[in-house]
Amino acid sequence: MKWAGVRKRNVFGSDGLVTAGSVIAVKRTLALALTVIAGAVTLTACTDEQAYCVDLAKYAAGAVNVDPQKPADYVKILDDAKKLQDSAPDAVKDDWGVVVAFAEKAQKAGTDRVQLTRLSKETGSVMTAYKAITSHAKDSCKVDVPALN
Repeated sequence: MKWAGVRKRNVFGSDGLVTAGSVIAVKRTLALALTVIAGAVTLTACTDEQAYCVDLAKYAAGAVNVDPQKPADYVKILDDAKKLQDSAPDAVKDDWGVVVAFAEKAQKAGTDRVQLTRLSKETGSVMTAYKAITSHAKDSCKVDVPALN
């Protein structure tokens, strides 16, 4: 493409001149940079969800021996549940909060049978939250989390 009658001028303070070819090169560079940035943002979002799913799969393997009717068993999953609560997507973050709060109460109760008996009456809300977590795990992560009975 010829630029008839257009005078080339120095706009960079060095000997780099603005020409039709340099404008196209700058546009290509900007387009490439924007594409890379957009791709990085998309990959970061996928990576967060994938990291949660990987952690969830590890949790599922260890949660097999947790009896939901025994509050003391929730202590076994407390550390993993806290980690999952932190990394969980918004859809199940509050549900993980319910599980963590219950597990912390169970940990505080220790072996106190009276406290554990009181806690066993509160398992309904925990089971509801856990069912939401297992449903999300299956649909979004393709992970089978042990069901609560």
